[in-house]
Amino acid sequence: MPLTREQIDAANDAKIIKVQAPELGGDGVACIRLMSVGDRDSYELKLLDGEGKAIPDFRSELLSRTLCDEKGTLLYPGTEGVEALKRRSSDVMHKLWHAALKHNALTEEEIKKLAGE
Repeated sequence: MPLTREQIDAANDAKIIKVQAPELGGDGVACIRLMSVGDRDSYELKLLDGEGKAIPDFRSELLSRTLCDEKGTLLYPGTEGVEALKRRSSDVMHKLWHAALKHNALTEEEIKKLAGE
């Protein structure tokens, strides 16, 4: 029997992973979630709007859409989140960005577009 809208809406499909990041203190674990389809669409649209040029803050943009708490609530949403993430150390943020890429199945071709290659 096909799924109903209610079943789809009630599905827990957040899929959160934990990444070791002791550089950030605390228990040294950061959570990264899958982007919603809306977040993924708007993120990918930035690729198209860039006309082959690197989009500004592409690492911070992705992290603002994926870094979350254990329940999946974004920690750095929107423009303010991007601005805050831009100030963080590049080594640990690169590690988290790479985990977010892999977890969200962003392809190598998409990454090259992000970087303006």
